[in-house]
Amino acid sequence: MTNPLVSIIIPVFNAEKYLRRCLNSIINQTYQNFEMILVDDGSKDGSGEMCDSFAFKDSRIKVIHIPNGGASLARKKGLDLSKGKYVTFVDSDDWVSPFYVSTLFHMIDEYGVNVSACGVKRVKQEDDIDEDLGSVNTQILSFEKLMPRFFKYEFWGFPGKVYERSCIEYLGFPKATLSEDYYVMTQLFNRERQMAITDAPLYYYEYHDNSLSHQKLSLRAFEEFENVKAVYDYVCLNLPQYKDYAFSNVIETIVKLNFLKKQDKEDYFKEQFSAINYFLKKTRIRILYNMILPKGVKLLALGMSFYPSLSVSLYSFINGKV
Repeated sequence: MTNPLVSIIIPVFNAEKYLRRCLNSIINQTYQNFEMILVDDGSKDGSGEMCDSFAFKDSRIKVIHIPNGGASLARKKGLDLSKGKYVTFVDSDDWVSPFYVSTLFHMIDEYGVNVSACGVKRVKQEDDIDEDLGSVNTQILSFEKLMPRFFKYEFWGFPGKVYERSCIEYLGFPKATLSEDYYVMTQLFNRERQMAITDAPLYYYEYHDNSLSHQKLSLRAFEEFENVKAVYDYVCLNLPQYKDYAFSNVIETIVKLNFLKKQDKEDYFKEQFSAINYFLKKTRIRILYNMILPKGVKLLALGMSFYPSLSVSLYSFINGKV
C-alpha cells in the first residue's frame, strides 16, 4: 500500500505550556504524509497564536479558531475539516513517539482492520522517556476479547489510535465533556468489532493534578454521569450482552460523585444529586445481583441508595479519611 494522507486532529484549549512539545512531536514523525488540524477551542492564553505561528511555517498545518465548546465538539469540527483517508487524535498537552503514525498505520495495513491502537504511557514531568521500542507485541483483539476490557476502562480514549476515516465520520459526538470518548468509542466498537493493538508505548500522557478526583465539585462533574448513562442506554438497545458491564460503570460514577460531595463539604447541587441517587434507588436489585461491580463498590452503592451522606461519612471514618 502507498502512504495515504493521515489527518492528525488536535483540540487546543489553554495549552500554551505544553503545546510546543506536542506539535514538535507531530512534525518529527517518521511518517510524513500527514495534515495537522489544530482546533483552537476558544483559548484564553497564547495557544491560538502559537497554532498560527506553526501553521505559518508548515503548509501541512491548518488552524481553525472556534468559541469554546469542549474537546468532543472540537474533535468533530476537526474531523469535518480533515481530508485524510486515515485519522488520529492527539490531545494538546500530550505528545507522541516519532513512530506513532507509522506503526499504527502499518498495523492497519498488515492486519486488514480499520482501527489500531498503541500503548499509552502516563509519565511525570521529571521522568526520563526512553523512546527505543525494542521488542514489542502486536495482536488482533476480537470483539469477545475487546469488549470486557473496554468496559473495564481500557481503550476509552480517542487518542492513541489510528482510524480508517469511514468508520468514525458518522459517529455521534456528545456535548457533555467528561467520558465523552467512552460514548463515541462504544459506538465505534459496535461497528468495527475488532482492533489491532501493540503494547509499544507510542503515546505519552503527562499526569497533572487536575483530574476529576482532584477537582472541587462542579456542574461539569455531572457530565460524566450523563455520558456513562447514555452508554448504558445505548448498550441496552444495541449490545445487551454487555449491559451489566455498562451498568457497573454508571454505578461507579455515582459513587465517585457522592464522594466528591463529601470532599467539597458543600451542597450546592441538590438537583443533580437527587437525580443520580434516584437512579441508585430504583436499581437496587440490579446492583445487588450485578456480578461485574467490585464488592466494595456494590456495598457502598447499596448503602448510598438508602442514606447517601451517611454511607460516605461512615466509609470515610472507617478508612481514616476524616
